[in-house]
Amino acid sequence: MEPSVGSSSEARPAAPTQPPPRAGAPSPVPSYLQIAALADILALAAAGFFWRLTEPTRAVFTPLEASLMALALVAFGAVALRQFSPIRLAQILHTPWTTSEALLVPALVGGAATLLAFLALGEAAAGAVLLWPALAAALLLPTRILVSAVARQGVQAGWLRRRIAVIGAGEVSDGLIRRLTAPGNKERPDIIGIFDDRDATRRPEAVAGVAVVGTVRDLTERAAEERIDIIVIALPIRRALDILRSIQQVQWLSSDVLVLLGGENEAPQGAPVSLIAGQPALRLVRQPIPAGGMLAKTAMDYALAAVAGLLLLPVLALAALAIRLDSPGPVLFTQTRVGRFGRPFRIFKLRTLTWDPTDDGRVGVKGTDRRITRVGRFLRATCIDEMPQVFNVLRGEMSFVGPRPHVPRMEVRGVPIEEALPGYGARHRLKPGITGWAQVNGLSGTIEEMGMAREVLAHDLAYVAEWSLWLDLRIIARTAAILMLGRDAFEARRHEWRSV
Repeated sequence: MEPSVGSSSEARPAAPTQPPPRAGAPSPVPSYLQIAALADILALAAAGFFWRLTEPTRAVFTPLEASLMALALVAFGAVALRQFSPIRLAQILHTPWTTSEALLVPALVGGAATLLAFLALGEAAAGAVLLWPALAAALLLPTRILVSAVARQGVQAGWLRRRIAVIGAGEVSDGLIRRLTAPGNKERPDIIGIFDDRDATRRPEAVAGVAVVGTVRDLTERAAEERIDIIVIALPIRRALDILRSIQQVQWLSSDVLVLLGGENEAPQGAPVSLIAGQPALRLVRQPIPAGGMLAKTAMDYALAAVAGLLLLPVLALAALAIRLDSPGPVLFTQTRVGRFGRPFRIFKLRTLTWDPTDDGRVGVKGTDRRITRVGRFLRATCIDEMPQVFNVLRGEMSFVGPRPHVPRMEVRGVPIEEALPGYGARHRLKPGITGWAQVNGLSGTIEEMGMAREVLAHDLAYVAEWSLWLDLRIIARTAAILMLGRDAFEARRHEWRSV
């Protein structure tokens, strides 16, 4: 039994004073860092613009030469800032640090450019080029000061803080929390609570003044409703089974998952190690899509769904009429499916089977299923039955591209798929899609065998891990080819997912 640290009398309440941000909302920290990086580039671009207009530049270079020189200086300056002064919250909050870099990087880039200009073009050109680092520093300096001041205010006010959950109530979490909440830590987060699977008689009520608010299961339920940016597993390596069990329970959440290192916990050689409060941590799960990428994906979803919804209305009307004439029962078939964070939702499809209100969908539909109607067979072959799901996209329940949503408690050969495939829950970190990486690689249809289930899961997890807007566009293009050429346009390629 690990020693109890802290006391209930000094425990801080885990409940926030205002409603917490909803699960799936982007973390403000990456978004603000992107804004800060963009501000740097705009300052450099403005320096290049004004440098073109200076008298020494106009006297030495033609307008075209000056524009090309300015573009090169801005590009090299941006690359140098990214390499030597990457934007991090801790750096921005430390004003002397971030402002000194705003002077140093332009000086280095400008000094190198001035030396090259002197050797290649002479003294007059070097004198003109020397004006650029002065202008860049003059614009970067107030930009960095403003960004730093806003960041400090944001952390103090609470809107620019990471929300962290800690798994494990013991000495390891005690040290972490004390470092995170130390007065010298400018990047102070919001610690929403500590979660520990031991029973109440074996775990303390609080650690370092932070309340133990429940089990890991309580954490997953809470994370499905509110935003949690980082989950830190602060357990000693001797509790390896508890660490693995915790990872399996939280892998489907849209949070970074770290295992704290140090002491008896050592990282494997070559593993991606992060720092949290100055302590190394092994990052096992990362957020699948950055804030900017999520915004772009959402915008593309709504734009495509709006256009597709209008274009498909005549097709859906004809299909509805054919279904009504062919067999009794409703035209639209709705069914409960598992969405992002494991939340259930009602998926829309055109009915292709004889109507059976008791069918919960767990058995699936085979190609030779006698329940398929005459019209339904055509609708399934042409994928028209899936088209109403554009309205699920407009409702925010689905995306155009993502892992296909399954029914709750889906079984493969009589075994619940969550039990058969331990990593299955990770596919719920993104919205389910109308089409997906598995489907365009020939893995569509009912999952009847465990081998196919593993292949589908491998493709889904590869998509979650390797997401990019370009990959979404590739999948949409392949889906269009399948609609024109048939479901067998792309055969299942077992190992292609490894090189997405």
